[in-house]
Amino acid sequence: MMYLQLTMLVMFVIISCCSVLIANAYASNTSYSPIVISRDPSSPLVNILIHAPDFNSNSYGIDTIGEDGSTITISTRESSIKYRLAETGPDTGDFAGYVILSSSTSQCSPVCGPTDGYLAAGGDDAITVSFSYPDGQTISSTSSGQAPIPASPSSTVPEFPLAVFGLLAGMVSLVVISKARFIH
Repeated sequence: MMYLQLTMLVMFVIISCCSVLIANAYASNTSYSPIVISRDPSSPLVNILIHAPDFNSNSYGIDTIGEDGSTITISTRESSIKYRLAETGPDTGDFAGYVILSSSTSQCSPVCGPTDGYLAAGGDDAITVSFSYPDGQTISSTSSGQAPIPASPSSTVPEFPLAVFGLLAGMVSLVVISKARFIH
């Protein structure tokens, strides 16, 4: 009888763990992006924030991304420019800057940023920011030209958003196993 209870306990623990992993896999497919584009339609400024803690190489200084192997490209229908972003503070891993939309020209030589780039754009252009790691992996985000996307650096995405579900399932499993022990 003890073997049966131990088998049931192991089975419930495995099912609980698998349900947490599957639920978190589905939850991770939400619209979270480490690139945030914030734009006020009445202003030519487009704010860009990239959360890239792997590029925080100096805990006591302000790091930059978009150079030394990594690249940032900001694009509209009319043009694209290479860009550089600066860390928002020592040891944050958040890199920010802004680009200025221009109706006529794009200017950079060879890399702009974090606050001096002009990018040719029409009034309703979407802005796409692409960040390429030195190994070739690229992430991108696009904002529509018609509605601003608010930057919210204080919001966080939990690493295991449905862990409470797994803990609850595990506790229920333990209760069921412990009650089954007294049923003969």
